[in-house]
Amino acid sequence: MTSFLGSLVNVAIRAYTFKYRRKQASVSRNIKIKPRGYKCPDKFDYTIKEYNGIKVEKLAPKGYDGDKIILQFHGGGAVMDMSSLFYRKVAEKYADLTGFAVYSIDYEAEREKVHPSLLNECFSAYEGILESGIKPENIVAVGDSMGANLMLATCLKARDNGLPLPEALVSICAFIDNTASGESYFVNAHKDPMYALPFYMSAEKYADRLRRVPPYAGTCNLKDPYLSPAFGNFTGFPETLIICGAIEVDESDSATLFDAAKRDGVNVKYNKYAGMFHDFLYIAPFIKESKAAWREIADFIKIR
Repeated sequence: MTSFLGSLVNVAIRAYTFKYRRKQASVSRNIKIKPRGYKCPDKFDYTIKEYNGIKVEKLAPKGYDGDKIILQFHGGGAVMDMSSLFYRKVAEKYADLTGFAVYSIDYEAEREKVHPSLLNECFSAYEGILESGIKPENIVAVGDSMGANLMLATCLKARDNGLPLPEALVSICAFIDNTASGESYFVNAHKDPMYALPFYMSAEKYADRLRRVPPYAGTCNLKDPYLSPAFGNFTGFPETLIICGAIEVDESDSATLFDAAKRDGVNVKYNKYAGMFHDFLYIAPFIKESKAAWREIADFIKIR
């Protein structure tokens, strides 16, 4: 059962996104987010470094001298970068809960970018991080939404090029199937407060509008595993935790990932949070379900 506060947040998001949902417009591509200066809290050390020419923001508890890092592949529909502050706050949360350093790949997200540009940036950064001396067994990679796509695609490309993979992966509300072929695009067509159809629009008539191809896909093959990791083979992948909201229109992406990873011999766990929406734990970390999800992720990371 969804918590009372979780239900209130759902209603608030539904009202805020209505003007986008009635046109089936991408929320991430239409909300104007201005870059903001970042004042790092005193309890953290914050630096920026380039790995193979790709900017990576490093946030760590003050005086941290450990070897463990969380490698963040942030989401944002291929248009949001770290300057929005949203994912810097997420990095702070990871550092707070685990005590580890957080490395956030600040790939150049822009509306004009098409595949494989962002994958190439993420892969170059990951390769550079390994070359810097950080051992793969000390890395836990996390990614949400489009970031989960880039995380999994980077790992597919790394494996295919003979590079070692991180010790573990965390996939949050994954967007990994550009064909949008999962049944949740119909089942949750009116439930998702961020992307669903308004109630007055028939799912039978308009659900295909929810299956739009994102501009980042360009003219590429939508079943290319480097673009849509849902179609990948995950043999050799590390232990993976998958988390999503049960009412997301793209909940099927996470379910597909779970089935494919299990098929390919990966030690994988999947937890779907009832009544929850896309990126719920990032957007509303104060609600009961988000706190439970954060605890689950922190416990998963800290046992490494």
